Amino acid sequence: MKGLVLKDLMCLRKQLIIFGYVVVGVLVLSVMFVLSARFGNIAMANQAMVATEDLSASDIADLSTNVLILFMLLPLATVGDFANVFTEDGKAGFFNVSSILPVSIKNRVLAKYVTIFAMFGIGAFIDIIIAFVLSMLTDIISFTDFLGIITSATSVMAIYSALVIVFCFLFGYGKEDYARLISPFLMLVTAISLNFSNIRKSITAGDIELINRCMNFIKHKSYVLLLIAVFVMVVSYFVSVRIAERKRGIV
Repeated sequence: MKGLVLKDLMCLRKQLIIFGYVVVGVLVLSVMFVLSARFGNIAMANQAMVATEDLSASDIADLSTNVLILFMLLPLATVGDFANVFTEDGKAGFFNVSSILPVSIKNRVLAKYVTIFAMFGIGAFIDIIIAFVLSMLTDIISFTDFLGIITSATSVMAIYSALVIVFCFLFGYGKEDYARLISPFLMLVTAISLNFSNIRKSITAGDIELINRCMNFIKHKSYVLLLIAVFVMVVSYFVSVRIAERKRGIV
């Protein structure tokens, strides 16, 4: 199974190269943003907006937090497209030889999920390092809040990837784009259905209230998303194994 994991990682080598560039870019830009927000042009612009009452100090702090959050999401986003593994397998004709490997279907499917953990583990680890550096340079957002954001983002991306794997197995080679589209749509519909009443109240109260609720949940209740991600990945693994057993030769 180790060989299958390495094979999947090699299929994602372009994403890993992009990931490396993104990490360097995010680190440089985020540090520049934080320093400018404390000592440079952004700090002077913020003071001017507060003086003219265009924005309040809390509005500026919220805006700066959102900017840093977007920076932190970029490394995870670059390793999130796991459908490329199935695309590369199809191009290489791996499905034609996978059935003769001395590895059970369960372990072949498990290799896909191990790859997910490896990719997002790398992304989360790098994000934590960046968060630690930024937390030492600014008081805009604490390291604890950074950890909550990273955990939430990793959990959401893990759920997305787990669903992509299921749909890639279900649809087969050449239908990876359908898996990419259906997975986030299913996640969005499920999230709205489970929180419809809260969303309606927040929309009635105003857009800012909705954004604040979402941000508080992401920062302080990331463990909920983590538990959901673990549950979805476990269920999707068994569903994927079932599909693979019924459709022999697809993995």
